Amino acid sequence: MNAQELLNQFIEELKKENKLLIESVKEKDASSRLMEIVQRKEEILRQILSLEKEEVEPYQEELQLIDELTERNKSLAVNNIEFINDIFDAIYAANSPTKYTKDGNITTSKEGFFNKKV
Repeated sequence: MNAQELLNQFIEELKKENKLLIESVKEKDASSRLMEIVQRKEEILRQILSLEKEEVEPYQEELQLIDELTERNKSLAVNNIEFINDIFDAIYAANSPTKYTKDGNITTSKEGFFNKKV
């Protein structure tokens, strides 16, 4: 496969990923489909990385689109984490002991329902 075909294939996977990130809040099987897309993207990316720089340089428009789609998908994923965390907080406790930060890390508060000092 040539560089342009690989880049376009990667762009298509990013678009599918974007759609699934939007739908993932309402569809229970979206996470497994997202994992499949991530695996395909990794394979395509491996192939792209095996190309010479000169082979990829003429496709700046595609590379720019890949950057934009990647950032948009990352933002959607972070927003989904925050949404799930907000739902968890609303259902279980506003000061739950474990929370996700915007960058996907887990934080633990010192006081929560199960680990309060008595």
